[in-house]
Amino acid sequence: MESPDRNSTGDIYLFKPELGKAMFQSEVQVQRRGNGGDEWDYIMSEVQGTLEFSVELHKFHNVDLFQRGFYQIRAGLKVSPRVPHRLIATTQDNTGECSFSSAGVYDGTVFSRIFQILYRNEEITVNDCMIFKVHLLLDGERVEEVLSEVDFQLKLDLHFTENEQQLAEIATVPMISSRTLCLHFHPRRGLHHHVPVMFDYFHLSVISVSIHASLVALHQPLISFARPGKGSWLGKGSPESPSDPSAMSVENLVFGAGYCKPVLSEVYCSAAITERSQGSFYVASEHCLQRAHSWHRRLCRLLLAALDGLTSYHSALRKEIPTLQHTLHS
Repeated sequence: MESPDRNSTGDIYLFKPELGKAMFQSEVQVQRRGNGGDEWDYIMSEVQGTLEFSVELHKFHNVDLFQRGFYQIRAGLKVSPRVPHRLIATTQDNTGECSFSSAGVYDGTVFSRIFQILYRNEEITVNDCMIFKVHLLLDGERVEEVLSEVDFQLKLDLHFTENEQQLAEIATVPMISSRTLCLHFHPRRGLHHHVPVMFDYFHLSVISVSIHASLVALHQPLISFARPGKGSWLGKGSPESPSDPSAMSVENLVFGAGYCKPVLSEVYCSAAITERSQGSFYVASEHCLQRAHSWHRRLCRLLLAALDGLTSYHSALRKEIPTLQHTLHS
């Protein structure tokens, strides 16, 4: 596992390959085929990709906190607003509200269970697990590239109160320190890290965090996405031109909206893939079929590579931790 680096702002970076900026744009091109000079309009298809981030808050260690009282860790995943996305956060037991025994979800942020700190060098086992499921609207011709370029940040906030009565309104408990993990996701290898996150000097404490992420699905858009606007990292930009999932069929996704041209005769329709639109028939050309086959093969290979990356990591982990194999079978 890679060791984290820090910068002057306190952000923690988990391995930093050379990354470009994700450019998400709808692209319209006109291609010419040889020989007869046949033209066809190519309009870029969009694909919905789903990533799952599994985060576990393991142990909290009080190095030298100045105040006794009640503490809580709040975790939130932020996604670059340049790529249309939807984010869903859930906890292991999927309880509604947090308490002294369980975590909860509030407005997309996971609140850990509440724990009390009384002594210096005290260690608390938190063991709160959460899942952040991210649906992304991707350029159909650059799926792997765009996934590699998307910026993800895991924000961890430390909250404190010495007044037990304030816990009844948990959202009002003030934040005293914050740290941000910059996560660079690789669609084939996924992301697997276990890191200690230390809060600032005035609230000297550490929470150990395990993070795992993997690509789990690629298919036609099934939900509406807000187009990128002038938003912030919090993803609160105004929705612009939300996509209509019912308008994207599997045929449109594979062949593209401009792949097929109307044919005058319906004779050819019995031997080709056709689509009825406003009473007209559309047929996919041989070139179109070849391109669709190549595109579909690339997506399948990417999903298989993601699965292989996940199983390879799991196998390596079982070798490093022999007791894990017994735990999984028990």
